[in-house]
Amino acid sequence: MWYRLLLKIHLQHPVKMGLIYVFISVVIAIIVVVTGEKSGRPNIVFIIADDLGWDDVSFHGSDQIQTPNIDLLAYSGVVLERYYSHCLCTPSRAALLTGKFAHHLGMQGYPLTNGEDRGLPLTEKILPQYLKELGYSTHLVGKWHSGNSRKKYFPNERGFDSFFGHISGYIDYYEYVLEETWDSGKVSGFALYRNFTPAWDVEGYITDVYTEEAVSIIKNHDVTKPLFLNIAHNAPHSGNQASLMQAPPEDVRAMRHVELPERRTLAAMLKKLDESIGNIVEALLNKDMLQNTIIAFVSDNGGMTTGDPDYSVNYGSNWPLRGFKMSPFEGGIRVVGLLWTPTLTHHLWKGRMHVVDWLPTLLKAAGADDIPDGIDGIDLWNQITTNADTSRNDIFEIDDYTGFAAIIAGDYKLVTANVSLSNSDYQGDDLRGVIGEAPPYEDTIRKSKMYSILEKIGKPFNMDNIDLREKIRVDCKGRERNSSTACYPLNGKVCLLNIKEDPCESTDLSELYPDLVKELTDRLKAEIESRVPRTAPVFRDPRAAPKLFNYTWTYFADYF
Repeated sequence: MWYRLLLKIHLQHPVKMGLIYVFISVVIAIIVVVTGEKSGRPNIVFIIADDLGWDDVSFHGSDQIQTPNIDLLAYSGVVLERYYSHCLCTPSRAALLTGKFAHHLGMQGYPLTNGEDRGLPLTEKILPQYLKELGYSTHLVGKWHSGNSRKKYFPNERGFDSFFGHISGYIDYYEYVLEETWDSGKVSGFALYRNFTPAWDVEGYITDVYTEEAVSIIKNHDVTKPLFLNIAHNAPHSGNQASLMQAPPEDVRAMRHVELPERRTLAAMLKKLDESIGNIVEALLNKDMLQNTIIAFVSDNGGMTTGDPDYSVNYGSNWPLRGFKMSPFEGGIRVVGLLWTPTLTHHLWKGRMHVVDWLPTLLKAAGADDIPDGIDGIDLWNQITTNADTSRNDIFEIDDYTGFAAIIAGDYKLVTANVSLSNSDYQGDDLRGVIGEAPPYEDTIRKSKMYSILEKIGKPFNMDNIDLREKIRVDCKGRERNSSTACYPLNGKVCLLNIKEDPCESTDLSELYPDLVKELTDRLKAEIESRVPRTAPVFRDPRAAPKLFNYTWTYFADYF
């Protein structure tokens, strides 16, 4: 037998046997590199854009801002046609990480500021912790915004092996500072971190910086373990008041067909974001990981079309949807979403999905034996990948800080309490102007990295399928969009909307269906009673002042 021969050689020629062991180890290592992960679990790359509007990607139908790499991920993957999120960034990220609606965490409403001693509850087990138990290497690049006042709130203490990004809601694209307005005046601090340390040595446009970091993680990844890489871009969120919109000048000039200068800069910011997607997918291809990778791309909430600069206006368009960021109407919560794997054969899923569903869905995809109990998320993996009906029925948007609440139940939405009128009307159509003609869309698609990548993996894109975006485009079905006659829930008035037949939310049905109003009101009230209250005013702790910590935002509460 072979093992007796090895034993004889080992006893008689130990040095030779040592060389044989080394040779066998090298061969095994080569086999592992060539064939991929031992575990067989898929890599997961989850990419989040910040304040990306419904009409800010070209696969939703507009040629003004062209996003060919994102579009081809959508066309060759699955477009999540009715993907919903919370209407603000901290709530949506809390829901993603925990699988729970933000109002069950006390994280609903106005997002975290850097001067608050508050964070994602430490009692919650979050997505990277679950994945680490399955053997994943876990990394976060980009925005955290889930607590930074104490070291224990940082990503490294919550299941991520590494963190490189901004701890705040946004940063300047070149200087990496965040400015807040306190009662005492303006304060500003550096907010870019590598793990627990301010990354003072970094230079460059932050979208490129994050892309380079993500590509480096992929290049250096140990392929004997599955990878979970969460890339949470700053783009296209606005910067500080002094310089709201930022992009390299040459990229802004490349967008000269966009009429309005504010929108032109946003288009350049999205050009850089789209290039980032292409570079990340290319890195996966070069590492021979792409064929065993799940890629998700979503926005955290709707675009911020207009408003006071304090509220992060970025001139994103959710047209023709109604409302924008901070609103329970479709423009605030129905957002860009797609899922990609190399084996998908259908490309449009019409089922409802909410951000809370990602945790159980990705755990199922990763091969977890059990889905956690006590969460709001639903495992939709098989339903999405086989194009089956959704089991997600109810969706809630509860903000007891601002003072509104909404429920989506099947085809209907009920909006109650008091919404901000200026955030809930029809905006964005005036941002869509083009000077002359936009670049030919098909040419843009052919020149993209994703186009050549799909050819290299044996999944070439058929240009005949470019009409998929016509199937995705929201059709208001001839209904007039008029802000002056639209229903606004104020002073006891409720709005009942059929968002399937009336996706642009133009017609109130509350008087026509009083029994349905009562049913949904009762369900919404029961859900509100289950919330963890979030009614206290935002408190910006003076101990958090960056000047006390070498002009950085940091885990200030640990020092007192």
